Amino acid sequence: MAGPTTDIEIMSNAATLLGKRSFATIDDADEFAVSLQKFYDLLVDSELAKNAWKFAKKQISLSLVAGFNPDFAEYSAAYDLPADFLSLVRLFPHVPFQIFGPRIYTGSSGTLKIEYNYRAPVTHWSAPFKEYMVYSLATIVAASVTEDPSLMQMIAQERRSARASAMFVDAQNSPNRAIQSNPWLEVRGRGNTRSGWGQ
Repeated sequence: MAGPTTDIEIMSNAATLLGKRSFATIDDADEFAVSLQKFYDLLVDSELAKNAWKFAKKQISLSLVAGFNPDFAEYSAAYDLPADFLSLVRLFPHVPFQIFGPRIYTGSSGTLKIEYNYRAPVTHWSAPFKEYMVYSLATIVAASVTEDPSLMQMIAQERRSARASAMFVDAQNSPNRAIQSNPWLEVRGRGNTRSGWGQ
């Protein structure tokens, strides 16, 4: 499978897997491709929002909403979330917060940074993740275009394999954290080896 570089190419590859003709633009595509696009947008947004793929994360400083007091619970300030926000990974500093629509409420009006998931372009995706999205899209629509159980089973199996490969590659983008020594726990652990009290 050639490595796709656009959303259209991801969708076209999924269509080809299902025995449909490939296409270069939605305008030139058939009715099936148009419906495929609707599933595709939902699939990608959902996948990138619920799983912390490293190529789809950003860190930014948020803009405080001037003159606005949520006056709700312990929250006294609000910040606008970025337009491409899908889901929150973490915020700095770590303070109590609540997301309401396009804003995040906190109890502090100081500098606030967030790490979040966004709709990264296909050019930022790893090769295995591209393959995973092709097979995921094909899996979603397979039942509506084919009655061949062996084909559906093959696509589902390839999807699982592609997902495992994508997760492995993504994990390589973070260094392994060394196990930190904790003398207190070590002493406590040695104490547990005694056979009884007072020995």
